[in-house]
Amino acid sequence: MRPAGFGCAAALLLSGCAQSNQEYSATVQTESVAVGSQVGGRVAAIYVAPGKRVARGFVLLRLDDSMLRAQADQAHAQTLAAAEQLAEAEHGNIPSDVARAAAQSAQAGAQYRQTVAQIGPESAAQAATVRNAEAALRDARATLRLAKIDYERERSLAASGDVPRQSLDQARADYAGARARVAQAVATLAAAQQNDANLVEAQLPGQRAAAKANAAAQAANYRTVREGTRAEEIAQARARLAAAAAAENYARARLDEAVVRSPTDGVVESFNLHVGDLLNPNETAAIVDEFVDPYVYLYASQRDLAALGPGTRLRLSSDAGAGDFDGLVEAHDRSAQFTPQNTETADQRAELVYGVKVRIHDPHHDLLDGTTVTVRVK
Repeated sequence: MRPAGFGCAAALLLSGCAQSNQEYSATVQTESVAVGSQVGGRVAAIYVAPGKRVARGFVLLRLDDSMLRAQADQAHAQTLAAAEQLAEAEHGNIPSDVARAAAQSAQAGAQYRQTVAQIGPESAAQAATVRNAEAALRDARATLRLAKIDYERERSLAASGDVPRQSLDQARADYAGARARVAQAVATLAAAQQNDANLVEAQLPGQRAAAKANAAAQAANYRTVREGTRAEEIAQARARLAAAAAAENYARARLDEAVVRSPTDGVVESFNLHVGDLLNPNETAAIVDEFVDPYVYLYASQRDLAALGPGTRLRLSSDAGAGDFDGLVEAHDRSAQFTPQNTETADQRAELVYGVKVRIHDPHHDLLDGTTVTVRVK
């Protein structure tokens, strides 16, 4: 919108200074708005030209939004992931997850005992063979329990369509393999007990420490899964979701800025862009003259000011031949200023004047910006 004060010398070259018969000349000013984009970018499409009438929300131009759209999609995916993490934290671990952790802990313990059993004097090799076979059987049975849990879980999820058929087939194959290994372990133990099985090679010293550490870690994981998520972890998950949602809203707001729309009904006054041009962030892309009643500023002496109070009705005639119009005084300046130096007489230049804003009723938008009108008090 053009500045209201505009300066008497600049705005009124033919303008509104007081006349003896309360007749004034003033310049028409229209309301306008500068339109642009907060993000800027390369112009991809243009839908207007100067002089085109547009409605509120009409698309003036589009910017290339490929990068902005990718950022919005990425932010949406992060929001979905944060929501899933929060849901998992709030609902706790499902029984199958607890059973899985228990089985993994038992398997790690069996592997540790097997490692310990395989280390001993050479004279105890035959006894170690039996112990190893027993440990292997325990390990195979632990693996079988784990495979059974996985298979039952995949079968349940496949029934509801939550996992593909391939996952169920793999779980079934793993379960069958685990049963076969248990049968093999039973046979191996029986053979060791009957035939004084062969000596087994001693394990390297570092393997015993590694097996012990793995068993302790799996046991700790089982305790964590069994006890569930702590309250502070749930609060952290909620905070991560809120941050992800805010980031997504910001990304989508930036994406919306790639479409530049008219904020009002009006006429495009200024537009000078072409496809391929770069529009900087917050740079004016177009100026749209609003379809609202225009106004003029006339300048009255203090003697005439009483007759031009707010709400006073005036009659205006277009000097460009657009016709006669009704006007209404909206306000006047609270401070006086000297009459512009382009007035005709020295007496007039010596007077103090007050700016008076008059809104013109122009329903058909006949008055053009910059044309002059003659204002008379009714």
